[in-house]
Formats: sequence, structure tokens, C-alpha cells
Amino acid sequence: MNERIVRLRQRLFDQTPKVCSERCKIFTESVKNDAGLPIAIQRANGFYNVLDKMTVWVKDDELIVGNQAKWPKASPIYPEYSNEWIVEELNGNPYEWDKRPGDKFYADDDVKKDLLECIEYWKDKTLYESLRKTLPDEINKAWDAGVIDDTWVSAAGLGNVIPDYRLVITKGLRDVIDRIKKRMSELDLKEPGNVKKKFFLDAALKSNMAVVNFANRIADECEKEAQKCNDEKRKSELLNLSEICRNVPLNPARTFHEAVQSIYFILLAVHLESNGHAISLGRFDQYVYPFYNKDIEEGRITREEALEIIECFFIKCNELNKLRSWPDTEFFLGYQMFINLAIGGQTRDGEDAVNEVSHLCIEACKELKLVTPSISVKWFEKTDDDFMLKALEAALVHQGGMPAFYNDLAFIRTLRDMGIAEEDLVEWAPDGCIEASIPGKWDFAAKGPWLSVEKVLDITLNNGYDLNTGILFKKTSKNIEDCTSIEEIYKEYTDMLTYFMDLQVITEHINDYFHCLYDINAFRSSLVEDCIGRCLDLVEGGSVYSADGGPTAGTISAGDAMAALDYIVFDKKLLTLEQVLHACRTNYEDMTTTPTGPEIRAIMLNKAPKFGNDDDRVDKWVVAIEDFIGSRYRHEYKSSKYGKGPIPCCYSYSQSPVTGNIAFGRSVCATPDGRKKGEPVNNGISPANGSEKNGATAVCNSIAKLPSIWFQKGAIFNMRLTKNAVSTVEQRKRVVAMIKVLFSQYAQQIQFNVVDSKTYKDAMEHPEKYKDLMVRVSGYSALFTALAPECQMDVINRAEIDV
Repeated sequence: MNERIVRLRQRLFDQTPKVCSERCKIFTESVKNDAGLPIAIQRANGFYNVLDKMTVWVKDDELIVGNQAKWPKASPIYPEYSNEWIVEELNGNPYEWDKRPGDKFYADDDVKKDLLECIEYWKDKTLYESLRKTLPDEINKAWDAGVIDDTWVSAAGLGNVIPDYRLVITKGLRDVIDRIKKRMSELDLKEPGNVKKKFFLDAALKSNMAVVNFANRIADECEKEAQKCNDEKRKSELLNLSEICRNVPLNPARTFHEAVQSIYFILLAVHLESNGHAISLGRFDQYVYPFYNKDIEEGRITREEALEIIECFFIKCNELNKLRSWPDTEFFLGYQMFINLAIGGQTRDGEDAVNEVSHLCIEACKELKLVTPSISVKWFEKTDDDFMLKALEAALVHQGGMPAFYNDLAFIRTLRDMGIAEEDLVEWAPDGCIEASIPGKWDFAAKGPWLSVEKVLDITLNNGYDLNTGILFKKTSKNIEDCTSIEEIYKEYTDMLTYFMDLQVITEHINDYFHCLYDINAFRSSLVEDCIGRCLDLVEGGSVYSADGGPTAGTISAGDAMAALDYIVFDKKLLTLEQVLHACRTNYEDMTTTPTGPEIRAIMLNKAPKFGNDDDRVDKWVVAIEDFIGSRYRHEYKSSKYGKGPIPCCYSYSQSPVTGNIAFGRSVCATPDGRKKGEPVNNGISPANGSEKNGATAVCNSIAKLPSIWFQKGAIFNMRLTKNAVSTVEQRKRVVAMIKVLFSQYAQQIQFNVVDSKTYKDAMEHPEKYKDLMVRVSGYSALFTALAPECQMDVINRAEIDV
């Protein structure tokens, strides 16, 4: 890092996350004035007013400019989605923002006063309230019992979108504006339905002009700062920045610096419009490389200057923030915005796509050691081993599992099976944590209610009852106690899974209905094909590709539980079914039985096979559950956009639970895999904490058996290596070889933590000593000391393994 980057990075770490009320006030006042207008127009006008009236600033040393709120790392508020939780948490229920166990935010009294005044207007008008009032009772009960949960896409805006950055930097928003105007001229308003189309196009035009106006406001601010500046070098930088912001994003970028600045404007604007997260960057190295190469060839920039611009951009990405309700935060701990940036992969003619910008991104990741963007290396058969080794070495320095590694072979196979066009397959990029998206053509790479897979098994083993609430969801066709084979139990389990998956889909259909009523975001939509052509927002079916599907949690744990019943009860007959069920229902704590509850737990933990050890006795059960869920999503359900234009409009399997494995674990009673009530379930497709006993190769062999054909929404695989496993170049080459073998068998992804438990525990005791200690939580990195203690312990409890 040069001196500028050192200063910017330190300033970022010194900044306290705050709550900003500006967006809330401006947007609320705009909507009040527009009452009665179509929602697309209301939101476009509100977006324009926010970008026109909010505070803008340019800080010392910045080479990429623009802001989301009054302060870096401050979160705007979006009361139109949900706000009851704001009032509750301001009153300390369950926590005041600055007293949370993790992800603390700070707000002064004026901000709190502003928020409460705005919320008065939004009372009984929010998307979340409307959804919960409309859902059938059985869905609300399942939601409250922790079986399904759709808070993340109803209490906040939709995200997981990759806009067409390539289009913006090569043609500019001027091209988007011209296409909107052309489409307007083609509409005959006498034709039924065309008036609604005009409303969308009017909103798209206003929204694009809002972003152009915002860039000009930033340009003005750069000029003001230049007038006050006594340092001639900095003054020249500021005047150059002003010129850049006058040109982009309205016009095509002329230089590498302009291209990166234009990208940041788009990223910033989409966040400000919709309160979504996981607004990702796609194949960054591919679309900015021509600008880099041209500047290098023509002598406008050096490699070191390009690295500096990229590092400034990465630092600005870390200024973006989002305040979620505490119940929602528990699923997303770590101040994460899930901005994924892909590098590598292959070109359309099947050659290695790694270029000099790919290398610069690796170097920036290694030097900065920041939370975001999540750098994702796409591998295929021709990816150079030296590049993979360089990426792995960066991950060891970063300490937060970044870069992570993704498999072109697996994702392309999945997307091809879903009907994605051949010419688009190599362009796929991970969005958010890991979800596969086609940049500029897919709507929401992940969207839909969560499903707690082991909770469904918990309910099944209790004959359809949830022991925590006493609710009977669906009576099993046969009492579990009377089952004489594991196959009978599995049949009851899949019937129960079907019941709750049906509820998931119904929830998403109702949620989509309300997003169409409340949540039209025309700027974001205008940057995804073919929303302008169809005159439809993304939520209405404007994109080329669409497939819904929310995250799941605990599939591996459920497979462990089924294997434990199969092996301990029905195969070896070490315990009876009644003994195991009683032990689970009493949380393995009944000391009056023979054997006692703790003794039964020891048997289930230590004698039953566990996923992650290349043991078919358990792996077959995980595969069976994965196949059942994945195939049913793909073939049995259709999303609400089906028949409206996008394809394939199915549902798709996500095993990217973020920290939902902890949040959902709290509502799951004790289960036959030996976990006690309230303990976390496994994370993603990673083995349950501490269950790997046979080393890295055995873990990979278990992972390779999983049917990744269903995993378009991704399947997170965390591996925690000992420092010894990567201490020499030769050992790191072994890790790269392991990745390649794993990927040759169509596993999708792998990421590494290499920090020892002693360091993590010391950081819990002395957080002031570890302000920049990173950790890979799930499909994302976070500052370890910012996490809640439960999440910290979940990381610590992962097994450290050798290669």
C-alpha cells in the first residue's frame, strides 16, 4: 500500500457505523407530495429527490468519490419496507442499536427524532406489514416457529442483482436514456396496458436523470474542494475528478479511472434506490481490462496507479452499510453488503480469461484485508496454476477466506440444465455470497423464504408438532414411534418437507404480489435486459432470466441425523427408536433413563457416522435429501414470473445460509445427530462443526458426492486449515491440487480460514488488539471482533484440518 491508501484504510477502520436519517426524511416528504401517483412514479421521484437533496461530500485523498449517507459507513433508512422494529429497538427491544451483541450502530438524538417523525407517516403502509397480514395463518405460524422466514426480502428491499456495468462504461447512461425515449415513442396509449408501460418508462427516465444529476453534484463538490485546497497536486486531482464526474456515468468512460468511477456511481445508486444488498460487480476484470490496457499502451497510467485506483474503489465499497432489524441481522452478521467481484474464468472461445486486472484485484485484496468486495476466483481447466497459487497465498494473508474459489464447470453445467443460452454460460458470475447470475440479464440471483431443513426433521420426529410452540403443523401419516424402518421415517420426512416447501412457494408468490404493488425500482431495472423492451420492472418479469429460491439451513445436519437413526437404531440396534426420541425430546438431559440422556448423546455423536469423512453410510442420506429438495424446486414449482417473459422461472436450491445456521439453530430442538436444543446447525454444505475426522481429502470426497446440478443458488463450503497445511510453497501447491480435483468432480466452491483458535479466542478477550482481524463466516468475510459471540464461537468450533 502506498501512503494514500494507508491513510484511507485507517480512516475507514476509525469510522464508527452510524444511522443517517437524510434519505428517510427526503423520500418520505417526496412520497407525501406524490400521494395518489403510480408507485413507479412515486419511487422515481423519491429517488430523484434523495439524490438531489442529500448531503454530498469528497474526503481528502479520495480518487473514487460519491457517498451513500452523511458519513462513511453510515446506513440510510428505508421506512417504506418496514419500520415497527425501528421503534422497538429505539426503545431497547431486544437491544438498542449501540448495545447489540454484534453489528452495532450509533444514532444521535436528532436522527432518532427524524426517524420517529417519518415513521408516523408510514404506519400501516409498509410492505412487510401488508405481507404478514395477508399470509395464511399456517405460514405465519411456520414463520414465527422458525421453520421458514422471509424477513430479508420483505422487511427490506430486494437485492442480489448484477447490473450491466459493461454497457454503462462502454455506452453510458445516455444509451439507456435514448432507448427509453425510443420505447416511449413506440407506445400507442390507446392500446390496453400501454399506460402502465408508460409509467414504468417515465420512472426509468427520471431515475436515470437522477443519477446523472447526482454525478454532477459530486463534480460540483470536487470543484468546491479544489477551490479550498492549497496543495497543488491534490487540487489537480480534485479538478480531474470533477471532469470525470461530468462525463460518467452519462457518457462512455474514456479512461480506466473513469470506468471505475462510473462503476461506483452505479453501485452507489442502486443501493440508494432500493435498500437491497448483494448488488454485485460481475466479471470486473473482463469489462475494465480494455480501459486499463489502452491507458497502459498510450502512457496515461502506470500499473501502480491502476492498483491505487482499484484500492480506492475497494475502500469506497466498504463505506456502504445497511441497518437491519436485529432478528434479520442475526442472519447476516458482520456489516456485510455482499458485493461480489469475479475474476478469472474463461473467454467465450474457451481460453484463460485471467488478465493484468485479475492480478491487480488479487494484490488489492491481499494488501487491504477488507470485508468487501468478496473476490471470487473462477476456475476452469485452463486456469493457470500460478494464478491459483497467487490467489491462495493472498487468502492466507487476508485471513478472511478471500479470495474464494468457484468452479466454472459446475456452475455452467447447472445453468445449461436450466436452459440458459450457450453464449451466456461463460459470463456467469457469483452474486452475493455465491449465487450464479448472468450479469445484466438476471433479476434476483437469490430471492425467497428461508427453510430450516433440520427443523422440518425435528417436527417430523415429533409427529408434526413443534415442541417449542406446541403447534401441530401437519400430522404424520404414521406415528414415528411405530416406524419399523428408516425408510418409513424418511417417507414421513419428505412428506413434511413437501408441506413446508409448498408454504415457501406460496409465501414467495404473495411477497412478489406486494413487491409489484410497493417496490418498483426503475433505475435498477433499466440496467437489466429486457426491462426497457418489455416496459416491466424486475419484480414484474422484465429480465431475460429469473429463478427464485431462498436460502436453506441444516441439510447436512439433517443427513447426519437420518444416518444416526439408520445406523444406531435400525442397523446396529445399539438403542431403540423410543430411547433416541425420548433423549431428543428431553434435550439429552434425562438422568433417569438407562442409558442416560448424556450417554445416549455420546453414542449419537461418536458412534454414528458423520458427513465429511467419505463415509457412504451417511453421505447417501445427505445426497438423498439434497436430491429430493433440489429436484422438487427445479421441476415441481414455478415462480410468479412464469409465462411473463423470463426463463426458466423455476425455484432453485440455495445452501448459502450466511449466519442463518446459528439463527435457525435456536429454534431446532435436540436432534439424533447429537446436537442439543438451540445449537447451530451446519453451515452451507460444510460438515457440522467438529465432525471431520479423516482430513481434507475425505471432506472433499464427501462434498464431491453432492448433486450440485441443483445448486444454482450456491452451496457454501468452508474449510478451516491448520497453518501447517499451508506453511510452505509445496504445501500450498497441494492445496491448489486438491481444489482442482474437487472441482473436476463438479463441486461448486471452496473457501479457507487459516487462523488458529488461540488467536480467535484472544481476540474475543482483547478485541482492541485485533481491529482488522478477518474471518470467513459463510459466503463472505467479516471483521472477527464485530461479530456476535455466538457467531465467533461457531467459527472457533469448526475443525482445523490438514491436507
